[in-house]
Amino acid sequence: MIYETVNSVSPIPKEIWSKAGSLYSIRHLEYGDYFVKQGANATEFAFVFSGVLREYYLTNQGNEYIKSFNFPGEFTGSYFDLLSNQPSTCTIRAITDCKLAVAKFSEFRKLFSQDIAWERLGRRFAELLFLKKAKREYELLALDAEGRYESLLQSYPNIEELVPQYHIAAYLGITPVSLSRIKSKRKSEK
Repeated sequence: MIYETVNSVSPIPKEIWSKAGSLYSIRHLEYGDYFVKQGANATEFAFVFSGVLREYYLTNQGNEYIKSFNFPGEFTGSYFDLLSNQPSTCTIRAITDCKLAVAKFSEFRKLFSQDIAWERLGRRFAELLFLKKAKREYELLALDAEGRYESLLQSYPNIEELVPQYHIAAYLGITPVSLSRIKSKRKSEK
């Protein structure tokens, strides 16, 4: 499953891919377990086989701002924190029980110098993360709460089956009550 996902981003010949297989180990997280804690050194990234995680920032006042969700078939790991090699600015935590394939980022980066296919893959992932970040910035700066909700549903049509409403509201930057109003309005318009 990891190979298929990676190959859809940037093709990697099977014989080259076999070098990466030993980098991964399986890790199970239970609901509420941390993959990365804010303030700790981020050294790993993971492929999500099952379950859902959330990436968020926690302020000194205890406010939580959800940056993104990670679903099966996606990678997780704070790329900024992995590249900067400083204490993590965000937390990544399981919303449900999860099964992950985890790898050390430093080991993965070593592959970049071994074959152009790995370097191309690294560039392609960086491009995709940039697009995701730019889309999120646009949504937060240019769309109202209803527009952000519509965009989220377009990207993840079944998100409400997987993620609690209060997390969805936090991701949208609104209260759960406001989200309920938006959902009621959408329902009455249909």
